Amino acid sequence: MKLFPDKEKRKNFMKSGLPVVLAVVWTPIVWMTLASFLGPAMEHMIGWWQVNVSILVVATLLVMVALIRLFKIAGLKFFDKVD
Repeated sequence: MKLFPDKEKRKNFMKSGLPVVLAVVWTPIVWMTLASFLGPAMEHMIGWWQVNVSILVVATLLVMVALIRLFKIAGLKFFDKVD
């Protein structure tokens, strides 16, 4: 791999940097998915778009924290075995 010629640098990036990059990339996708599934129901129940957006922000942050933890666990599981 030209970007990381040293295997140790590549392993460190996979453990720490890649989960954060994936979380940043997936945040808009998670936001749109939650907004499309939960938005209409919350609009009927609550009625105020400000409260709906606030709830969606919190839900998106919780999902992204869970995904970051999952990516880190997967990274440690797969890339600790790299020789």
